[in-house]
Amino acid sequence: MKTSRTKSAVLNVLFNLCYQVVNTVVNILIPPMIMTKFGSVVNGLVSTIKQILSYVQLLGAGISESTVVSLYKPLSDKNEKKISAIFNACATTFFRMGMLFNTGALAIAFIYPLFMKEDINYLFGVLLILVLSVAGASEFFVIGKCRSLLIADQKIYIVNIAQILGAISNLIITVLLINLDANIIIVQAGASVIYAMRIIVVYGYVKKHYMFLDKNVEADYSAISKRKAATIHQLSGLISFGSQTVIVSMFCGFAEASVYSVYNIVFVGINTILSTVSSALLAVFGDIIANDSREKLARLYRYYESIYYALVFMMYSITYVMFLSFIELYTAGTNDAVYVREEFAILFCVMGIVNCLRTPGATLINAIGHYKETQNRALIEMTICFVLELVLINFMGAAGVVVATIIAYAYRTIDVIIYSNHVILEESAKKSTIKILLNIFLFAVVFILAGVIKMPNISSYIMWIGVAFMVSIVVAILYFGVNGLMYSDDFKGILNYVKRKKG
Repeated sequence: MKTSRTKSAVLNVLFNLCYQVVNTVVNILIPPMIMTKFGSVVNGLVSTIKQILSYVQLLGAGISESTVVSLYKPLSDKNEKKISAIFNACATTFFRMGMLFNTGALAIAFIYPLFMKEDINYLFGVLLILVLSVAGASEFFVIGKCRSLLIADQKIYIVNIAQILGAISNLIITVLLINLDANIIIVQAGASVIYAMRIIVVYGYVKKHYMFLDKNVEADYSAISKRKAATIHQLSGLISFGSQTVIVSMFCGFAEASVYSVYNIVFVGINTILSTVSSALLAVFGDIIANDSREKLARLYRYYESIYYALVFMMYSITYVMFLSFIELYTAGTNDAVYVREEFAILFCVMGIVNCLRTPGATLINAIGHYKETQNRALIEMTICFVLELVLINFMGAAGVVVATIIAYAYRTIDVIIYSNHVILEESAKKSTIKILLNIFLFAVVFILAGVIKMPNISSYIMWIGVAFMVSIVVAILYFGVNGLMYSDDFKGILNYVKRKKG
């Protein structure tokens, strides 16, 4: 608790970035092995089941969100009894939700295989779902309560270290079992058990560094009273962010779901890397809200917003230029589905940008705990997304699902920007809007140049990395040059803030 805001933020950003990079690499490396060894149908099935289980896992999302917000003040005041009371309430509630997760996973395991479109053995489907649920169970019974405490105390880097070890172990055991010609169920079972072992790192740290936690202190359930509203946000978010693979598999089959999941790997990878900054700053904003002025919060928010918007558009500009050449290399050994699709590359980049533009405002909303106040807006986004997906998939196939998602994201992003500016900061959204329009113009410039300048024929990953590096330099100079010129005060401000904190 003695660690300064800046030092904690730096550690959180560093290890979060490391985890996101490692996790993205692992998620990129494993699917081609599964597609080559077991086929696109099995890869699509695994992706779909993971998505369904993530819905059930959301039972604990609201507990975590509301606990984090409730812990900011007692951690700042070093009120050990209050911290124990909130932690005990969190732990008990997570355990109950864990039992519900197990029940839900069992129900899905025995019911979902009955509705699979492809001719897949029923018992095979049941066993695959059960082994994939192991990692989710560990989240409820141990990781969840510890994660909430560490996030609030600006030490999420401990969880990220555990996640890094889990992801690397997952990759090693998966490669080993595939090379030993193991069945896909054995492969996934081994990976799930190894990944769940991250419990040792997280629980061990909390037990050693928070020795004051007292199980005998009466649980304060009122402190996590916002968990229902927070869960609604998480559930609506997952349906908006993650229903696509399930719907594509239901209407178009597992092979098409595999195609969607391959593009989605890149989308998720970039989003998680970009979320590194926002995740680290969540506790910082919460601490400032608890202890400092709203004026200071607004000033730091503008610094963050300027840099984040430039980074989002820069990342997706590079992605657009390099997307298809990567997909060609990535799926070179798979011939049972058409993976190289230009319309997917464009749509996924637009979807990524529209989604990420809400992140600064959403970080602020989460930090201040405005879950109930904004839950209806999240439900509207969920409804728009789900209804349009069901309609457009019948006319446009899997691409229709992406278009539906873009429309839903656009609604919610605009709403978040307006709410965070008007309600929380009590300012106009004009500044945010101008920043977005500037970066849209720069993205259009890159889009046009990409159509005019012919890309070389990329035949290897080494060559791809070299070309991507050169493209990244040019695009970074464009975005940070223009944004740095237009918003020099914001860029200087964040540098000065960090220097002051270090001093």
